[in-house]
Amino acid sequence: MRTKHTYGAKVDRAMRTWVDIARAFTAVRAKENSFIESKGLTIQQFGVLEALYHMGELTVGELTKLVLSTPGNMTVVLRNLKQKGLIDTKHPETDRRVTVAAITDAGSAVISNIFPVHAKNMEGYFDCLTEDEQETLSVILRKLRKANRRGD
Repeated sequence: MRTKHTYGAKVDRAMRTWVDIARAFTAVRAKENSFIESKGLTIQQFGVLEALYHMGELTVGELTKLVLSTPGNMTVVLRNLKQKGLIDTKHPETDRRVTVAAITDAGSAVISNIFPVHAKNMEGYFDCLTEDEQETLSVILRKLRKANRRGD
C-alpha cells in the first residue's frame, strides 16, 4: 500500500495544481510536437518561423525570449533554419554585435501552410472547455505568471 505524505492542505493543493498544469501542457505539447515534426520542423524552429512571420525581423535576443529558448539553443535553431533557406540573418551597421533574423519567401511559404492547421489544432485541444472556461483559465494563468515573474 502506498503511503500518502501530506505537507498541509495549502501546500498539497499548490503541488497538485502544478502537476495538473504540467500534465495538461505536456499532453497538448506532445500532440503539437508530433504535428510540427511531421512537417520537418522542431518545435523551436516552428516558434522562430511563426514569430518572424507574424512580427517581422527580430533580434536573436528577442527570439530567444519569445520562443522560450536559451541563447545556445537559439544559435543552433537559427543555423539550421538558415541552412534550410527558411531565414536570413544579418548584423546591422549600427551594432555589429547584434544579429537580426528575417524570414525568407521559402520560410513564409512553409509557415503559411503549417500555421492555419496549427491554429485549428489548438482550437481542438481546447474544445473540451467552454468559452467562459477558456477565458477564466487564461486570466488565472496570466495572474499566476505575473505573480511569479522574475526579471522578465
